[in-house]
Amino acid sequence: MVRRLEVRYADLPTGRVKSVVSACHASLDDKPIRDFIPVLVEHAARSQLRAERRPAPYTAPHVA
Repeated sequence: MVRRLEVRYADLPTGRVKSVVSACHASLDDKPIRDFIPVLVEHAARSQLRAERRPAPYTAPHVA
């Protein structure tokens, strides 16, 4: 999963994908049902990585 996300988000800094996936996985460590953890981790990681690559909203220059 990490490799697939690294390819998809190649524009983000090296190691960022692995860091996000690790954090997402850790957030689910205490959950009793383990069957869907990989799917949930990938979904959460994609959402966070997509948000990180979004450019800041455009702000028009102030005209005096």
